Amino acid sequence: METLNKHQENIPKACILLLTLGCSLRCRMCRLWQNDESGIRRPSQADWKNFILSLGKFAAPDFNMIFGGGEPLLFPDKLIELISFSNRNGFRTSLATSGYFIDAGCAQRLVEAGLNYIALTLYSLNKETHDYLRGKPDSHKKLMDAITFLDKFRSSLEIAIDTVIMAPNLTELLALADWVKKDHRIRSVFFQAVVQPFHSAPQDEWYRRDEFAFLWPKALNEVNMVIDSLIKLKDPLAQGAADKINNPISQLELFKSYFRNPNEFVKKYSCNVTNGNSFTVSPDGSIKLCPYMESIGNIRDADIKDIWYSVKAQERRGEMASCKKNCHHIINCWYEEEKIA
Repeated sequence: METLNKHQENIPKACILLLTLGCSLRCRMCRLWQNDESGIRRPSQADWKNFILSLGKFAAPDFNMIFGGGEPLLFPDKLIELISFSNRNGFRTSLATSGYFIDAGCAQRLVEAGLNYIALTLYSLNKETHDYLRGKPDSHKKLMDAITFLDKFRSSLEIAIDTVIMAPNLTELLALADWVKKDHRIRSVFFQAVVQPFHSAPQDEWYRRDEFAFLWPKALNEVNMVIDSLIKLKDPLAQGAADKINNPISQLELFKSYFRNPNEFVKKYSCNVTNGNSFTVSPDGSIKLCPYMESIGNIRDADIKDIWYSVKAQERRGEMASCKKNCHHIINCWYEEEKIA
């Protein structure tokens, strides 16, 4: 196990703050909408603000507060107040959302709160495909309207697109990437590989199960063709425009390996989440270094610095160092190019 002093070199640079793991959409690659949060004891707004203040005394100067979910805009007033508070305390703020609840008033409030970056999840330019995957017939229109509203009020806000590579939208992803490259309103697009739907019971070979098999792209030649085309689009000199694909080439290449054999661990050495630079705070205030492992503490009970260097935190880091699971984090959101130790 690494020493405490070595962990102390890795002060946090980012936090995913989850106000909720619930959602009003019915996405086919996610089951968070089945989450029952009625029994959760949520931190008060004062608890959240105290946590943010404690981070300001400890975190890296370029700390990024990422508000995610579920759908964070199920709690718009609380969310926008915390974005504003984080911004006033010097943090960069990011929001991941479906865009479903962003009307003109909400867009203006988000911009005025000082939001720096917003990632809107769009699965396809094709309305039928996007609405099918979202499980709501007006999802595509709501998202496109959200882009219009955000663009109207923003000054420095970056608008980005997140999407997921899966069978139902595979042949439509290049058109999506091309649209992002041409639309001046959109800063970038980030591609993710489909994983076992969130909040579903862990299953070996989940992608072969009747419930989820339709999500998994089975035509590997087609998968490789699409990913290779995305890699070519990343070359700004060849295209005469700035690179708007936010994935590094190494991650896109990793996607090909993952789709070829999802049971083979994609990392040669260990999970890069052990680098100690990020963590998640759940809707009940519990802090996790890995969302699939036990909590290391709660924002109500202790200062983040004490929790970060606690015995529990060291134990979790030890468990993470030996983990060999292909989870959403190492493949998608927290991907990091692997370096020889």
